[in-house]
Amino acid sequence: MNRTDRECLVGLNLITQLTPKRAKRLFAHFDSFSAIWDAPAARFGELFGSAVLGEAIASGRSDAAVDEEMTRADAAGVRIVTLVDSEYPTLLREIDDPPLVLYVRGRLPVDTATAIAIVGTRRGTQYGKMVGAKLASQLALRGICIVSGLAAGIDAAAHQGTLDVGGHTVAVLGCGVDIPYPKRNQPLYERIAVEGTVMSEYPLGMRPAKWTFPQRNRILSGLSRGVVVVQAPERSGSLITARLALEQGREVFAVPGNISTTTSAGTNRLIKQGAKLVESAEDILEEFRDLRRMTRSAPPTEGNEDDATLTERERRVYELISLEPVHVDDIIARADLSPTEASHVLLLLQLEDLVMEVEGGCYVRKP
Repeated sequence: MNRTDRECLVGLNLITQLTPKRAKRLFAHFDSFSAIWDAPAARFGELFGSAVLGEAIASGRSDAAVDEEMTRADAAGVRIVTLVDSEYPTLLREIDDPPLVLYVRGRLPVDTATAIAIVGTRRGTQYGKMVGAKLASQLALRGICIVSGLAAGIDAAAHQGTLDVGGHTVAVLGCGVDIPYPKRNQPLYERIAVEGTVMSEYPLGMRPAKWTFPQRNRILSGLSRGVVVVQAPERSGSLITARLALEQGREVFAVPGNISTTTSAGTNRLIKQGAKLVESAEDILEEFRDLRRMTRSAPPTEGNEDDATLTERERRVYELISLEPVHVDDIIARADLSPTEASHVLLLLQLEDLVMEVEGGCYVRKP
């Protein structure tokens, strides 16, 4: 049975042993995708220096599996975009080992010319999550597409910050596109599938594994003009994304953090190694003249207009609070208020939606 290029790519993508790097090697030695689909196992064995691997790849080809996968995708409302399709993201096509196939729920095409990735640790602090959301919303208001990985912590905050201002966000999964992961982010996953884009290179129904996330990270950076790391410890998948971004010729940015916290050890090291320090969306856009010209509106102003109506005592407390958590005892001492007075003022500021209480009796300013 003669298969189209699209069908061959879908079938090859279903073969577990055919990693992106092995696929790249096949493409360099065969004239067409159909030639790979029809090649004997011995040819694969010669190419990879392993008869066992050659046989595994050859036996993994299945016409029935291709038909079944495409039928399942249609039934699930999932679009399959392959390397030969015009909707395949432009920047992603240019990386060294692009995915053969993308399974997509939501909006297409993705405008990679305006895409920036924002990533960070799953164990982000309240401060880190607020910074991630704030940067994402600032960039989204300027027409930038925000790419992230739907993980808990910084990723989820970046997606949420984008959606909250009506922006376009892309979630790249480390499992099948039909599996909301992590489970706690299912409402966010469903919202992105309607208002943004959810994509994965993995076949439908594939569960996440340790190796799928590092492999997924090349897509995060490959879709984007630059990668912003908000918070990351020394051993973090976000640092893998940053390294891949550099290998792909992308810009790398990092948000500085407290030198005594492990969640910022990786980002601080990135800055020491040459990543651009980021405090606002403008620090990112400075590196892309075309994005500065084409973005559609000015970034949101710092601060909150509601603070203009504060009393002198409320303003004194408000100015003591920043995006870094401040303990109530410090607020009491520095504002020269009694505990009762401070509690009253803090309650008023929370009702005005200017500050919020976080863990350990601390308060932070709402971005």
